[in-house]
Amino acid sequence: MKISRDYGSIRNREEIMNKRRFLALAMSLAAVLPVAAVAQEPDGKLDGGGKEIVVLMPSRSNAYLAQWIRGAEKSATEANYKLTVIENNFDQTEQDAQTQQRISAANQPAAYVWWPADNQAGLATLRRLSRTGVPVFQVNQALRPEAKDMVVAYAGVDDFFNGQVGGKNALAAREAFVAAGNTLSSEGGNLVILKFIPGYSAGDDRERGFLDATKDAPFNVIASEYAGFDNASGYKAMSQLIPSIRGKGIDFVYGGSDGPVTGAIQALEEVGLKPGKDVFLVSATCIADISAAETAKEFATGVQSAGLEGWFSINVVARYFEYGETVTDGTYIAPDDAEARPDFNFAPSKYNVIPNPQVVVGTDPTGAKEALGTFKLWGETFADHCVY
Repeated sequence: MKISRDYGSIRNREEIMNKRRFLALAMSLAAVLPVAAVAQEPDGKLDGGGKEIVVLMPSRSNAYLAQWIRGAEKSATEANYKLTVIENNFDQTEQDAQTQQRISAANQPAAYVWWPADNQAGLATLRRLSRTGVPVFQVNQALRPEAKDMVVAYAGVDDFFNGQVGGKNALAAREAFVAAGNTLSSEGGNLVILKFIPGYSAGDDRERGFLDATKDAPFNVIASEYAGFDNASGYKAMSQLIPSIRGKGIDFVYGGSDGPVTGAIQALEEVGLKPGKDVFLVSATCIADISAAETAKEFATGVQSAGLEGWFSINVVARYFEYGETVTDGTYIAPDDAEARPDFNFAPSKYNVIPNPQVVVGTDPTGAKEALGTFKLWGETFADHCVY
């Protein structure tokens, strides 16, 4: 019995000592090892902690792109990110070199935002970006099928949809043209299309969208010309076209945006034609100069807000990180709420698109000003979105 009691005493003492050693070891480890972070559910409060987002895009010498950058900067500030913008002169070769230089740098950003100068020619560089391990987001230029797996998500405009809005504007213009007592120069009416620049896919997409929206009641396209983005390029293109097509009759002009349309108006007026009376002009989206819509020399447009697109694009990037670096399959089209910016308190989708509401001003300057004056999108006026 004594032996058994002694054995039991020894065993108890050993157990006590083991427990003490374990407790001491646990306490020493607690002193040197970091406490594991407790996972938190996203709260929707975007805070990038000052991390960098690098944007690779064409030049802000274009008014739309300059306003896009302002919106992007505002969004980055709200979400506490540092925004670095690297610009090229609408030159894919230049953008390729800039990108290679940036991805070779020792410090990499939290994300890359890719706005290609040439959507097709830039695919090789986009592939290199995707191999860095840094999340890549494409903006503004539609994501090509072969690039789907190279980017986390797309954010910005849907130019095919914008072209469809332009087509709806043209159909409304033709109805009003005939109702005003004008005679169509051909079945469907003669139409001139003013595109952007060669290789810039947005222009091609807007032309395809336009033709899709009008396919059941097509126009007679008498000219389709690359015209650029601004008033001067629209004026030049239309001035060169008029001598060869005027004899056929010019009933309608469709421009990729208000820029070339406003220039075309000047060219038409110089040869004695009256926009809003003899010729009805429409575009897919507003841009910078709204004088054509204000005076009803342009019949209708759409509100693609450059600043809104820039803000939304960076917001998509910030929400990707806030919601656990996840995206939802499919396409999300942001609502065109009038009075206030919607709450984007959820993870982004693979495709994220801004609204482009149709705005028909008609042919009466008084009615045009009233239509523009009462328009609102996300709590801001037509001028807020379209003048910059």
